[in-house]
Amino acid sequence: MRYADPSQCPDCRSALPDGVPVCPTCDLLVRHPLAVDLFRTLRRADALVGELRAASDLFRDRPVPAAATAPAATRVSSLGGPLVPPSAAPEPKRATPAPPAPPLPPYPTTATPTPDRGGVAFASVPKILLGLGAFCLLVAAVIFLAVSWSALGVGGRTAVLGAFTLTAGASALLLHRTGLRIAGESLIVVALGMLALDVYGAGAAGWLGDGSDGAVSVAAGLTVAVASVLVALLRPAGQPRLVAPQLIAGIGLTIAYAGAVDVTDHRLVAGHLLTLLAIGVVLVGRVAGLVPLQWSVAAAGALAWFGSASIATTDALLDPDLDQLWADGSGWSLLVTAAAMLVPGLVVRHQQVALAGASCAAMVVTVVLTLPSVDTDAATFGLVALGVTTAWVAGLAVLPRMVRPIAIAPSAAGSLILTGLAVVTGAVAVARWADDIRPFTRSLDIVVGGPDPVTEPLLLVPSLLVPFAFLALVATDRSRAALLAWARVAVVVTGLGVAATLTSYDVQLAAPVAVLVLVAIGSAALRATGFSAVAVLVAGAAALAAVPSAPLTAVVAGVGAALALVLATLVRTTDSAVAGRLATAPLLGLAVAALVHATGGGIVWVAVPVLLAVGVLAVVIARPEVELTAAVVALVALPGSLGTATDPGGLAALWLAVAGFVVCASALVNESRRHAVWGGAALLLLASWVRLADLEVREPEAYTLPLAAALLALGAWRMQRSPAVGTAEALLPGLLLGTIPSLLWVVGDPVSLRALVLGGACLTLTITGAALRWSAPLLVGAGVGAAIVVRELGPYAGDFPKWVWIGLAGALLTVVGITWERRLLEVRKAVGFLGRLR
Repeated sequence: MRYADPSQCPDCRSALPDGVPVCPTCDLLVRHPLAVDLFRTLRRADALVGELRAASDLFRDRPVPAAATAPAATRVSSLGGPLVPPSAAPEPKRATPAPPAPPLPPYPTTATPTPDRGGVAFASVPKILLGLGAFCLLVAAVIFLAVSWSALGVGGRTAVLGAFTLTAGASALLLHRTGLRIAGESLIVVALGMLALDVYGAGAAGWLGDGSDGAVSVAAGLTVAVASVLVALLRPAGQPRLVAPQLIAGIGLTIAYAGAVDVTDHRLVAGHLLTLLAIGVVLVGRVAGLVPLQWSVAAAGALAWFGSASIATTDALLDPDLDQLWADGSGWSLLVTAAAMLVPGLVVRHQQVALAGASCAAMVVTVVLTLPSVDTDAATFGLVALGVTTAWVAGLAVLPRMVRPIAIAPSAAGSLILTGLAVVTGAVAVARWADDIRPFTRSLDIVVGGPDPVTEPLLLVPSLLVPFAFLALVATDRSRAALLAWARVAVVVTGLGVAATLTSYDVQLAAPVAVLVLVAIGSAALRATGFSAVAVLVAGAAALAAVPSAPLTAVVAGVGAALALVLATLVRTTDSAVAGRLATAPLLGLAVAALVHATGGGIVWVAVPVLLAVGVLAVVIARPEVELTAAVVALVALPGSLGTATDPGGLAALWLAVAGFVVCASALVNESRRHAVWGGAALLLLASWVRLADLEVREPEAYTLPLAAALLALGAWRMQRSPAVGTAEALLPGLLLGTIPSLLWVVGDPVSLRALVLGGACLTLTITGAALRWSAPLLVGAGVGAAIVVRELGPYAGDFPKWVWIGLAGALLTVVGITWERRLLEVRKAVGFLGRLR
């Protein structure tokens, strides 16, 4: 016996015809790449059996048959050495390795396979041809009936219909019996299609009475479904069962359900009956092992179930009255729908599927029983939803572990309803707060007013806590730490719910705002991951909620800013520090703006105090989060003040000057912000330009020199404190502020006393910088002085002839070219001298 036999199936050991890709007995793919690996393994097994037989013969000192003899170099013992008799053991020598075996052909043939050309597979050709032929036969039958039906009598019609149907069905079964399965599948489709045409033709001829099109569809669908099931159960000559009838059975049931919905007024009864019929067919298919039949009929039954459930739910929601719900039948229909949800688990006999179906059924039953409360007032509906959901969530906690999943679906549905009610209550509370809002009034005892609540506000807090309890119970992590985290979140949510509940009534605004402040402080005190961000967000919400009252806003935003500052500086966790840094500047800016309004100032006085407050904060806490938010807050406060100012140019200049001063101060105080000195200098210069342009001032020195002197004093102090600080960082902003504005006036009026004084000052700076080896005075003095000299030469440059300038340029180039190498050393020395400057 050989294991690797190309003429037999490796699974059922039945005979394989030549060239077939699939075993006709067990449907095993014998040309699959895995079949090649299996054939190779079986050949190896045959070789091992031969070697084992040779070893057995040698062990019994019997002559080894020629068929079982193998070269000594290829036979091995169980220890891995050469297997030869001890008396005939040759001299030990290294065996020459055998050449590699050629690749094996696909199982089971031994011919070399031809390369795949990427065309249509050989096995697909009959499928395509027979499928097309079946389709053509059906079309021809329809055309024949349409053309010749009126010319045939009753007997002729009956004979034609019966002959077509019986011929197609008998041919399909005969071909399938002889092993031509594809042909049998194609012709059985034709036969079942003809059977449907038979029923429709009988209905059109009046053989089925005066039934409507819906009744004919019901008859046709049921007839085709029954015939399909019967044909699918047949297995002629032990051949595999046909697949096409199994799929057509589900299509027939779907057609029957569509016709039943159209023809009868009892659509719920029709849907339930067809669902029950589908369940029965699925059970038959499960017993017979017809998997395609089960899936197709299950899909048709699910469609009928969903249709009846949708109709019943719609009717119940449109008229949820208790009498109408049960007298009209939609309530009973929903109970039947819930019972049908238990069937899949019973059919497949799987515990999880059964529990899921029971959970969904419990949800539907709960909805049916509580649906009459929808027709009552909002308070009653909220109480019913809260009570039922609480009961299911409690059951989720106390029920035995095996049946606990049953409570998941009704708990989830009830939690969604409670969440929706809570959202409505919160939206009404926000609408009451926003009704007739006037920001920054000087009143402290503002009363919340507005539209009446739609739902019951007192149910808001429990409506929020019950869904949180449900989420905590269904979470995969139910450790003590996880439950503690859920409890902390529930405490925060409770505080927010209390604030929204208070806002739903006519109370003073300070009451809900105070609750939000307490929630923010409590969240910060928890010191848990993420709660610092919650704390600053709630503090911001409290400050925004207090906006109608300027004094209340000043107090609340101040408390929030202090809380954020504590998180930013004292708490060591990263998330707390980042959250505090991001929130401190906005809350501080809002507090300052509200304080300005509370003390009698208008919006015009807000921009500069806010800038100064957040600027000092950015200088003290030189962090990117603080600096960025401070810049945003300062910029947001500026447009409002400019829009209401009587002198916007002066306010803009003042704002720019303060901003430049703050930026330069940060650069001087914080070593990591030295590069910001350039931005501060630009802001100061821009401030001077804006103010001078606004006032049409001819002498800018009165405004620029005091600020320049202050910056130079700060720079000198910084240089004294830190010898490593260079003059470019410490003195350059002040020097530019003291010289550039005057230079702009000198450019416009070169022959003036200002030009003479500025030139002398530049000369002094140049000499002082060279003497002290300070780069900033030297560069500023030399640069500004050179600009003055060039401007003084300008009025007289046009009096020279053009050839003079050309000659001077040529002479200059010649001198530079001749003396380049000699001056190179002097240039290097000069560069080294400047590099040693402080």
